[in-house]
Amino acid sequence: MVEVGHKSYVPNMISGAAQADVGVLVISACKGEFEIGYERGGQTCEHVQLAKILGVSKLFVVVNKMEDPTVNWSKERYDEIESKMVPFLRSSGYNVRKDVQFLPISGLLGSNVKTRV
Repeated sequence: MVEVGHKSYVPNMISGAAQADVGVLVISACKGEFEIGYERGGQTCEHVQLAKILGVSKLFVVVNKMEDPTVNWSKERYDEIESKMVPFLRSSGYNVRKDVQFLPISGLLGSNVKTRV
């Protein structure tokens, strides 16, 4: 069943992204999770490139799970993720100053989602 769900998800995601004006890229701040998605052409990189190709011109990069014990709202961890993503976003064709906004959040606690931190 999971495989069938995935097969129908990808075409729907692509057609949805092709119609979007703004994209939200959710990245995990947890140690190891960000690295898996970012390094060696992981899904984080694939999603950025796909969004740009499909015409998503504005992007919110949401750094999630900031409350995780491996992160504990660490500014250093947030800055590390941002510093790795910015050059990649530029190389993918985004004007980072104008078209990309970074935001640290905790989806679990609602921090910076429901209530501003």
